[in-house]
Amino acid sequence: MDNPNHSITRINKGKKEVFDPVRCRFVSCTPEEAVRQTYIRYLIDVLQVPPVAISVEKKITYNNLTKRYDIVVFSKGKCLLIVECKSPEIKISEVTLQQISLYNSHLHAEYIVLFNGKQEIIYKKTDGEYVVQNQLPRYGDFSMC
Repeated sequence: MDNPNHSITRINKGKKEVFDPVRCRFVSCTPEEAVRQTYIRYLIDVLQVPPVAISVEKKITYNNLTKRYDIVVFSKGKCLLIVECKSPEIKISEVTLQQISLYNSHLHAEYIVLFNGKQEIIYKKTDGEYVVQNQLPRYGDFSMC
């Protein structure tokens, strides 16, 4: 993923905040939030995903457990992509893949992405299996994949 982060930041009551263009508000700029905002900018600026198609930090319920995904991209009511963000010091592992796979068993996204600001792993679900991909398609090309 190649995208400079053009996030708007401010200091509010001594704490750094970053403007989230999807939620249309400033949020606390934790290390994980900085990673999330970097990926949101990539989706909008590079993959041309309209902000209205992006959902950030929403709760889902799976087997009576309430979880919160990081980023989901929708088109015409269909979940295209789910992104699990970790702070840069958290290594992407099999546990991270299991976590996002659990969310995806509810959301049924075609693509899943694991991202920690240093490493990006993209999978496409094909015939019930996750297959590693080199890159994501642009938003307008998802339906042709």
